[in-house]
Amino acid sequence: MSAQVIRPDVSDLTLRTFCRALHPELFERGTSLTLSNSVMQLDVRLNASGHVLALQTASHSLTEVIVDHREVVPTFSRIIDYRLRGCKTESVQFETGLRYDVSCQLERLHLDIFLRMNEELEQDLNRADLSIRLPAANRILPGPLSLIRMEVARDSILVYAFHTFPEHSAIVKTQSLFVQNDLPADK
Repeated sequence: MSAQVIRPDVSDLTLRTFCRALHPELFERGTSLTLSNSVMQLDVRLNASGHVLALQTASHSLTEVIVDHREVVPTFSRIIDYRLRGCKTESVQFETGLRYDVSCQLERLHLDIFLRMNEELEQDLNRADLSIRLPAANRILPGPLSLIRMEVARDSILVYAFHTFPEHSAIVKTQSLFVQNDLPADK
């Protein structure tokens, strides 16, 4: 009997960002959290592929996803399409005053180093703002983990995401910053 792989192959993943909202039913739903500050609302969802970040401001929508590159996702308004390899950083400034910065890193590790890092991430699950632990594909390796930590300020939201891929001894790390630059100064 073969084990069902729940996480996709990390080599098939792509980080995509759209300057619009995407229909939530396009993506499987795992666990979710919505948070907001004075100028933006962020819907955060974790799933088997990684995450979906859906940002809404008074004048702008933005959606960041990690998906299998073969998944059918709209191409309209796609501003970032990065196949996960090594490290990549992007920054986009919109006319509405919204700035979006994203940094994505795929680390392939030796198995013993991966297992040590996975243990550290397991300890962080309780302190994470949002997390999931998926079933292991076999009884030798741990199950995949995803966890998100967030920092919310008056004009920004910073999201740190970690996704483990035990079958490939890999960890995907992203850091996404959403900043609204045109806020009036406090009097």
